Amino acid sequence: MEPTALSCTELKIEAPGARAFRLSGMLIATHIPALIAQLREVLNPRPSRLFFDVKPLKQIDRAGLDTLIGLAGVFDDAEGYLALVGAPKPLQEKLSAQAPFKFFDTFAQGAVRVLDDMLLRLSGQYRALPEKPETTEAMRAVWSGMRDGAQGVQVLTLAGNFDKVSAPHFDKHWGSEFKESTRYLVIDIGELRTLVDEGIDRFRRMSEALRARDGRVALCNARPKIQVMLDMLDMAQLFEFHVGLAEAEASFPGAGDSP
Repeated sequence: MEPTALSCTELKIEAPGARAFRLSGMLIATHIPALIAQLREVLNPRPSRLFFDVKPLKQIDRAGLDTLIGLAGVFDDAEGYLALVGAPKPLQEKLSAQAPFKFFDTFAQGAVRVLDDMLLRLSGQYRALPEKPETTEAMRAVWSGMRDGAQGVQVLTLAGNFDKVSAPHFDKHWGSEFKESTRYLVIDIGELRTLVDEGIDRFRRMSEALRARDGRVALCNARPKIQVMLDMLDMAQLFEFHVGLAEAEASFPGAGDSP
């Protein structure tokens, strides 16, 4: 392997519901698309726990950090976790401040943790499930507002958790506020914490609705885990990504022109 390349090799791990990979070389921006494509193929269906041996990594840049942070968010949403094996302390501190990770010195240590969790459940310590929290209006709300931009453009803000609880709230507003004249849609998702099946389905529908009008959808302020999730689902190509509202709105120079 060339020293500037990235290798992702699957490893055998004796832990139920877990898969493990060794990352070698350089986890940098130019290698991220190939890594996501490989993981998309092998992590379907998605396991409960994902282990990465990162000891052989020679370099990791901001894009590499964001990818790990994004994956950690994806697995946390699935009530599992992303575990890093052999991560140096500085890397642990940098990552743990931004997303929920597990850190182990060896794969054996991680496998023991998985088995211990299973034994705790079988022993009855998890029999008394916590009370299901009452569904509040805040939990049902994901639509934070929609405004007009330039001619042919609407700007939508989403916040909170986009799931089966909040999807009806979205559908109600989308049906009444999305205009027939809209060809370009900007979605600010900076305050969107989680995106699961029902929300993902709505994102796909929004993309299809705008493409049917020969338009486009721009996402701005996306958290790393949201962008990584869309990449993993092979949906990232349906959207344009921008770092802020002004940039996203300015990306539609032809807004208002006739189709």
